[in-house]
Amino acid sequence: MSQQVTRDIVAVKQNEDYCSHCSICSSLCPYQALNKEAETGKIFLDIEKCQVCGLCYSTCPAKAIDTIYYDLDSLINYLGKAKQEFDSDTLVIMCKGSAPDFSGVEKLFGVSKFVPLIVPCVGRLPEEIYFNALLMGIEKISVLACDEDYCRYDRGSPVTGRKILALNLLLNQLGYGQEVINLKRHSLKVMVDANLCIACGNCVFYCPYSAAKLTSPGGINFELSACRGCGLCVAMCPATALDLENWERERISMLISKLSPEMEPPKILVFRCQWAVFPPLNGGLSPNIRFIDLPCAARVDNFHILEAFLKGIDGVLIAACSEEDCKQEKVSGKAQHAIATLGKRLSQIGFQDRLYFCTVAPRYPEEFDRELDQFSQKIRAIGSKEG
Repeated sequence: MSQQVTRDIVAVKQNEDYCSHCSICSSLCPYQALNKEAETGKIFLDIEKCQVCGLCYSTCPAKAIDTIYYDLDSLINYLGKAKQEFDSDTLVIMCKGSAPDFSGVEKLFGVSKFVPLIVPCVGRLPEEIYFNALLMGIEKISVLACDEDYCRYDRGSPVTGRKILALNLLLNQLGYGQEVINLKRHSLKVMVDANLCIACGNCVFYCPYSAAKLTSPGGINFELSACRGCGLCVAMCPATALDLENWERERISMLISKLSPEMEPPKILVFRCQWAVFPPLNGGLSPNIRFIDLPCAARVDNFHILEAFLKGIDGVLIAACSEEDCKQEKVSGKAQHAIATLGKRLSQIGFQDRLYFCTVAPRYPEEFDRELDQFSQKIRAIGSKEG
């Protein structure tokens, strides 16, 4: 499959005519993608370094930076429709990296009925979205951010904390009362069943954060404060003794069983790293394609791929970050190796072309669409030959 793509469309653009050279964006950018020229004072965007965290977009006082993902207009449109759909005056904004399921939100915030807004980083939201939500009739806003040392974008969570503190002070002065916006922090961690553990050491070997350690005699101990929830250890555990909160093995299996019957042939299931692809808030579904978003491509389990084929899926695509872009210490490379190994085994039954691993980046939004289109054509061609 061809990997050559054009990169005419980028996710973040800078309007130099609006830029006041204040340097807020360059001082906040976690990836040195925005830099100030010493002689002219101009700010330049290096799109190759950009990880599309959205911090520059949300903090630029001159509105000189635009993004195609979760911009103010799309967020406002989504909230208007979602408020009617969920029929609630409570808004819960969540970072993808820390968002639990709806029952988990109820435990954290004590609300069972709410309007959900899930974005790659809550730090990317401009202040205007909070004011617009209140003007729409939202009475309470809860924000769930990652723990500060857990933030995939390094500065997104800390910036959010400071922003909400300032917003609450302003809203109090405007008569909205104190703490209209409630901030909590949460991180999704690995879960261990000691009764199933065989102390093989796979988790210790693969963990990029040294969260798993062998203990004596013959046991494994997890330092959960170090765990970043990539899920690699879960996928590599031969004893199924590990699981990952919100991406449990059984939960993913149930999702595969639910999605397959509602798809038209040729059925294509896509496992997406949630940092590699940013889907639109109101995105439509193709009749033959469904998506399962994961905390990292490392969470892709061979068991789930084989299960998908057994449930009638015709093709499985894994979309991951490149090692350079990986938010989990380059573990996407280990995931790619595991998928390649499974592909060799699938070749024994002629299924090797039905499994494909690709690396994409949200800075180039057309990359994923092109990979999916090419893979879809390939699966259709396989189906026509077999038909």
